[in-house]
Amino acid sequence: MSRLKIDFTFLMLCFLFSMKLMAWGERGHHVICEVATRLVENEELAQFLRGRGHQSGHVCNIPDIQWKDIPVANALLDSSHYMNPETLGYTIGDVPLDLEQIATAKSKTKEQVALELGSLWWRADQFYQRAVEGVRLAKGAEFPDKNHLKDIAHPYNQGIFEFIVNVSLLGHYVGDASMPYHNTIDYDGWEKGRGGIHAYYESFSVEAMGLDLQNLVYEQSIALKKKSGSLKVNLNQTVLEKLKELSIKAVEEKIKVEELDPLLTASDKVSKTYAKRLPPEKGAELFKDLILGQMARSSFALSVLWEKAWTEGGAVSFKGYRSYRYPLAPELVLPNYLKK
Repeated sequence: MSRLKIDFTFLMLCFLFSMKLMAWGERGHHVICEVATRLVENEELAQFLRGRGHQSGHVCNIPDIQWKDIPVANALLDSSHYMNPETLGYTIGDVPLDLEQIATAKSKTKEQVALELGSLWWRADQFYQRAVEGVRLAKGAEFPDKNHLKDIAHPYNQGIFEFIVNVSLLGHYVGDASMPYHNTIDYDGWEKGRGGIHAYYESFSVEAMGLDLQNLVYEQSIALKKKSGSLKVNLNQTVLEKLKELSIKAVEEKIKVEELDPLLTASDKVSKTYAKRLPPEKGAELFKDLILGQMARSSFALSVLWEKAWTEGGAVSFKGYRSYRYPLAPELVLPNYLKK
């Protein structure tokens, strides 16, 4: 195969992936959620989650795979994966946490704000609240008797199932928040001659990393956990505060990504000619520390939010859960935070 043909194939892949806005790609999202199942501190919750790492990793990808193929999928759903603060004259650190406040200040509806600004933080909060409600449902029910151990309609079984599904869906958006190009209007680098950087950084470079990726993210997460102070401090942060914190850090690191970008030829915005780069294996080498740090921040933050949701819902016991129900294709959840 000629070099010209290789370049053309790679550029086409970059185009397809960048259009989908799949932060971290399937591998990265799976790693973030599976690592989070090993970071929770409460022993009962930790024991429950440890055996569901693969399940959580699968569900963590649902918003970028199964839900993308549903006809109702639209710009409003797409905008729930990112923040574009510049469109409304903000920096990421200045964006208020109250959608109503933003809408009033900018003389827009909340739906218009979501479409222009993005609604990543509020989408994450939606799944957090759903997880809390799942715990409350299970907490208010008796353990299933021997005749209802696998009854999916039993309130206890349903509540536990809703908890694991929604904390894993939450994990997708927590992952999105740590990816630099999901926090800026220049989401694919075209303004700086780096067209195609989105997919090259979040997907191709991650896919080119070794099989030890998960363990490396876990080690970094443990290091973050030791630095973070008491669990009580972390649990006191709201979901919106935690997501904003991840986004701010991601934007701070965007310049480092661009400094390390192995660019061969700049992109051209007018002709829509993508930038040419060294193969993803080089990107994996150059970006390794940044990617590991960003994924680790998401995994650690996610573990804190999982424990917070379980605690807020009433810290239900999992000892009665015997269901083997597996969320292969969770039903699409539409945004609920845009209502008046």
